[in-house]
Amino acid sequence: MSFLDKMKKAGKSVVDAGAKTMLKTDIMFLDREIKTRKQAFGVEVYDLMAELEASDMSATEKEAKIRAAFDQARKDIAVIQAKKECKTEEMSVLDADSAPVNNIPPASGTVMTNTHPQDSS
Repeated sequence: MSFLDKMKKAGKSVVDAGAKTMLKTDIMFLDREIKTRKQAFGVEVYDLMAELEASDMSATEKEAKIRAAFDQARKDIAVIQAKKECKTEEMSVLDADSAPVNNIPPASGTVMTNTHPQDSS
């Protein structure tokens, strides 16, 4: 492995580490967004129930309004969850790309490499 190849490999590992850190941060923000949406749903349902309690609507109409609020919140959370799953998948792809491939043991269990032992340091 030449010096240039070693530098490219080191540069790629730094870039991958930075990308993984950014993805972890994105996932944390998405988790916070899910929590915020759930809290907003709670406030929304409370206000809706207080409003509906004072009205003379039938129970079926009240249930329909509450159900609509829940369905909207569930849809919003599903979209955020899908984004989170995409970020998690991107992280697993980065992990798979950074895994050493040249030291995979063959079926016999003996580890064979094409590199000289002094090149591995």
